[in-house]
Amino acid sequence: MRLLLAAAVAALIASVTLIAPARAAVGEVIGGLLRVAGVEVRREHSADPLPPSPSPLPSSRSVALAEADRRAAFPVRMPESLGEPEEVQLSDPDQSGAPRVVTMIFRGGTGRFEQFDGSLEPAFFKTAPNAAWVELGSGADPGSGVWSGAVWLPGPHPVTYVGRDGVTRTETARLAGPTLIWASADSVTYRLEGIATLEEATEVARSVR
Repeated sequence: MRLLLAAAVAALIASVTLIAPARAAVGEVIGGLLRVAGVEVRREHSADPLPPSPSPLPSSRSVALAEADRRAAFPVRMPESLGEPEEVQLSDPDQSGAPRVVTMIFRGGTGRFEQFDGSLEPAFFKTAPNAAWVELGSGADPGSGVWSGAVWLPGPHPVTYVGRDGVTRTETARLAGPTLIWASADSVTYRLEGIATLEEATEVARSVR
């Protein structure tokens, strides 16, 4: 009986792994599922077709960077190595007007940097068979200098948004480019999309201030 119990405990430990347990926003790996606060990634091929014309996130509007900083309930940060964003969007606001998602557009629309409150329920769901956990290194968490982990999706993959109301909006599903996902110690989740290599994406992530 003790041997069976020990085997069961060992199997549980093997299937549930906590990454960087000292962090407030913990990454989690459960079998083929990767979680970073606010984002859930399944390491599998998508079974559902994408809509022919994906729509923006709910209630999206373009604003000045100063307004995004003023309205968001979390600190709005920017990847300094990419320079000034060409466009800033606020999406899915609450009743007070505070956005759930702040999106910055770079490189003629091919680069996207999204940030949102990762302490809420997952907002983005992705499927990518080659998703992997990677280490960003020291300084990737703005202001803390801690070592940080992330999820790297190296190729195009489907992504679906779940609104603040909990409704999955399949019309917002789209094919995203290479994406790096990580979370800060203050539970802000970041999505950096459109950077072709992990090396460059890591450098951009480390420049977030």
